[in-house]
Amino acid sequence: MISNLLISTLLSLRAHKLRVFLTMIGIIIGIASVVTISTLGEGMKKQVMSATSAMNTDVVKLHYTMQDESASGMMSFEEPDYSFSRVDMKKVRDIDGIETIYPQYGDGVMGDNLTTQLDYFGAKANLMVTSNRGNNKIKYGRDFDDRDINKDVIILNHDTFDMSLKMDDPSELIGKAVAINGYMYKVIGILEPFDYDSLDNTEAMSLDWNTVSSSFVSRSSYNKLASSKSISGINFKLKEGTDKQTVIAQAVTILSENHPDVKGVFKENDLEQKNQKQMEDAIGGMTMFLMAVTAISLLVGGIGVMNIMYVSVTERKREIGIRRAIGAKPRMILMQFLLEAAFITLLGGLIGVGIGYLLSTLVGGFVDIVPVMTPAIFAISTVVSIFTGVIFGIIPAISASRMDPIKAIYN
Repeated sequence: MISNLLISTLLSLRAHKLRVFLTMIGIIIGIASVVTISTLGEGMKKQVMSATSAMNTDVVKLHYTMQDESASGMMSFEEPDYSFSRVDMKKVRDIDGIETIYPQYGDGVMGDNLTTQLDYFGAKANLMVTSNRGNNKIKYGRDFDDRDINKDVIILNHDTFDMSLKMDDPSELIGKAVAINGYMYKVIGILEPFDYDSLDNTEAMSLDWNTVSSSFVSRSSYNKLASSKSISGINFKLKEGTDKQTVIAQAVTILSENHPDVKGVFKENDLEQKNQKQMEDAIGGMTMFLMAVTAISLLVGGIGVMNIMYVSVTERKREIGIRRAIGAKPRMILMQFLLEAAFITLLGGLIGVGIGYLLSTLVGGFVDIVPVMTPAIFAISTVVSIFTGVIFGIIPAISASRMDPIKAIYN
């Protein structure tokens, strides 16, 4: 019975190819619009996640806060007169699963960056300094190598010259000594100017602006510059395969036992992860809003399906009457017209998915976003297109199933 219905449905659609295609246009446009927006939204999410994944998920940052986040949803940073001690770091270092440990200086907003002042023969510049993070893009001079591990050398940020020193030729400083907080540092390199104009909105949101603005020194030199500053946090890198939450719980227990009189709490500083989640939620909300707006075209397409199905019922009155006269039950007529409407919208939906992905690829090329087609987007688009046919085809199908066979044959 079902096979006969399917064959009858396909033959009916085949007999009216042009009308079927015109009916599908609204569905194609609606599904293509939704797919374009959703795949670009997923692409933006992926870019944000990729950019923020550079934040080393195996690095844990512990800090002390006066207010527990669970109490009010707000998180304050370190108490101004509180700092960790070297004893705290030593005891935390002994926890199984910690590979390396290092202190964080300054406040939580600046992270590991130190605000210093550079002096070169009276020319002064405010400088943000941090320890070297890896390979650097060098404009003049060279990058760090094994010779520089324990030496007082520095790679200067190019903005230092544009904003403060006003030197026509920054390369003149290569090999020269500059004074930073009373220590002499040899300039071995100067970073390439950062191309701010090339950033799109997604990259700008996820960029670590502190690092972009920093000059780099070796870890030993960084510790020397920070020696006079209080330790505001304890950062440690986990060994591979270590359970993060277990180590955090052990570290918090040790710190709480060492400082039983503190009023606040020790906890992971997960501000970066929260910022990432907020960005993802914002992108997701914007994507859902745009999808809701573009989905209006599906309503228009559905009305078109209903209209064409009514026309089809009117044209096929004699066929409906004859089928009823030879024993076809009303539910069989109902199912056939519903199947026809569902097939039309399903085919239109599949075409719309393909066109939508092509459009998102073209648009993504202009806005520097790689669209991502997920199984969920494909499945939801397909199901929505089928339901559109069923919902908007139900009234014409009911009208056909209730038709009087005698009147249908002779009208």
